[in-house]
Amino acid sequence: MKKILSFILILTLLFTSGVSVIATDNPSSKEEVVYGLLNLDGSVNNLYVVNIFNEGTITDYGDYSNIRNMTTSKKINQKGEKITVDTKADKFYYQGTLEAKELPWDIAIRYFLDDKEISGTDLAGKSGKLKINMSVNQNTKINSNFFNNYALQISLSLDNKMSSDIKAHNATIAEAGGKKQISYTVLPGNSMDITVTADVQDFEMDAITVNGIKLSLGIDINPDEFTRQILELTDAIKDLDDGASKLLSGLNQLSSGMQTYVNGMKAFNEGIGQLPDSADMLNTGATGLRDGLSELTKQNNSLNEGALAIQQSTFDSVNVKLNQMGLGLPVLTAENYTEILSPIPDLAVIKEQLDGVVKFTQGLKGYTNGVEQLGKGASDLADGTSKFKSSSSEIASSSNELYNAGVELNKGIKDLHKGLATYREGTKKLKNGTSDMDSEINNQIDEVLGSISGSDDKVISFVSDKNTNVSAVQFVLKTDSITLPEVDNSIEQKSVELNFWEKLLDLFGLYK
Repeated sequence: MKKILSFILILTLLFTSGVSVIATDNPSSKEEVVYGLLNLDGSVNNLYVVNIFNEGTITDYGDYSNIRNMTTSKKINQKGEKITVDTKADKFYYQGTLEAKELPWDIAIRYFLDDKEISGTDLAGKSGKLKINMSVNQNTKINSNFFNNYALQISLSLDNKMSSDIKAHNATIAEAGGKKQISYTVLPGNSMDITVTADVQDFEMDAITVNGIKLSLGIDINPDEFTRQILELTDAIKDLDDGASKLLSGLNQLSSGMQTYVNGMKAFNEGIGQLPDSADMLNTGATGLRDGLSELTKQNNSLNEGALAIQQSTFDSVNVKLNQMGLGLPVLTAENYTEILSPIPDLAVIKEQLDGVVKFTQGLKGYTNGVEQLGKGASDLADGTSKFKSSSSEIASSSNELYNAGVELNKGIKDLHKGLATYREGTKKLKNGTSDMDSEINNQIDEVLGSISGSDDKVISFVSDKNTNVSAVQFVLKTDSITLPEVDNSIEQKSVELNFWEKLLDLFGLYK
């Protein structure tokens, strides 16, 4: 019985000990605030981490050269990278000084005075034209999760009494207590080069601060509305292309018939000189030709109005779709579209489309003018045939004018054909170029949102991979200030115990 009880006791002790070890080894839930003291050139001087826990038995990991209890006077146990402590405080804070001095970002700051590089320390009290260059790039020695998911807020302030003509491209500049507060935002996964210039007098400057937080904007955009409108546009472009194809086919027939007509007019012009004795027959033919052209001329207004309607419909369709795309362009007309679209390469296909329809309208106008001119020639011919016997030379001249008018008309139709062919080519390219626009827009939306909204990657510890229960990590970085050294006339004061917030202020040299 004693042996059995002893065995049970041993098992109980081993079981209890095993549970305790497992519970103690599990990292506690916490938040990390990384405080970095940077030199004036942006290099790291010291890195501190304030770890924040709820009450209870705390287990944490970190490669610290020194740790400090910021909440109570209780000693914190440190064994290698493992830190343990028991606390009854609702919120428990302890500070650790990191052995490694690496941040996820390589920060470099350079100073120039009157175009000559100068150290930040030597810059204090100087006057001249100041330029500050600051670059922020990825530090590949540190887990890329921080660079790819954390946004940086960079701030520096210049005293208005010491600085003037301040210029900072792409910065937000605000007035705050007699100082210009200059702020930059670096989105996750991005590098940045910053340049600030100013005219300075007896220069001094507060610390440059850099704050980093995990960015997760949670932007949710449904691209269906965009793609629906794009699909409507591509369908309209397809219909426009089909219409242009049919119109070009009809114009091919018209061009072929007009060439036949011109060839016939040429033969007529050559033959009329041989018919001085056939005035009556010629007069009859000329009268019929005049009447026919008169009927043809009556269609001129309808043709011109139809062409203008096609042109206006094309402009209206393009304007509607551009307006739906939200580009903010003014209404396009035949008079202003070239000036508006030429500077926008992405809309070159639309410009080619509009060029084609404008050329079509202009060409058709030339055609109707030619018909009208041809009708006048036919009328002149009919009048001349009555005087053919006495004025055969005048008849020959009128015939020549009629032929020339036919040549001009044929040339106008050919120009119209070229313009419409260009227009058809443009609509075809536009149709082919926009056939998969909806999927391209979806991809572009995803790419843009991904570049500014961060990801939903799990928060990881900056201090140690063993800390697997971290809810938040924040970076608070600051450089030294650029100030003239002060003579220390203060009387040594009796040391006092600082509270938590006073310790934080003292960490950054702000507690007095």
